[in-house]
Amino acid sequence: MIPFIIFMGGGLGSLCRFFLSSIINQHSNNILPFGTLIVNIAGSLLMGFLFYTFQKIICPAELRIFITIGFLGGFTTFSTFCMETVNLLNEGEYVYFFINIGLTNIIGLISTVFGIYLARIALKLIKII
Repeated sequence: MIPFIIFMGGGLGSLCRFFLSSIINQHSNNILPFGTLIVNIAGSLLMGFLFYTFQKIICPAELRIFITIGFLGGFTTFSTFCMETVNLLNEGEYVYFFINIGLTNIIGLISTVFGIYLARIALKLIKII
């Protein structure tokens, strides 16, 4: 049952990643892969928020697995980030190569921490913790 739950979450997350990154890329300058950047930041934020929330509230293990391993595993795009970053390097876009690495990693880490912070505030507001 667990593999099926992960499969379903991953499929849904992948579809959401595809549509969100496509929309963002259509409205950006195509110098940096902003769609992947935004998806990774959003995924980091959600992972931090949910990680903290799931520590504080009772939630079925299957739902946690569906969301974190399945959905967010399919939604976030580290392998895509790596390929797009290598493509920037291969195209001689050295400045954008380093900007993409820096933005994705630094903002991704900050987003994860911010997600935890938001979960703490939200859970205090609804008096869970």
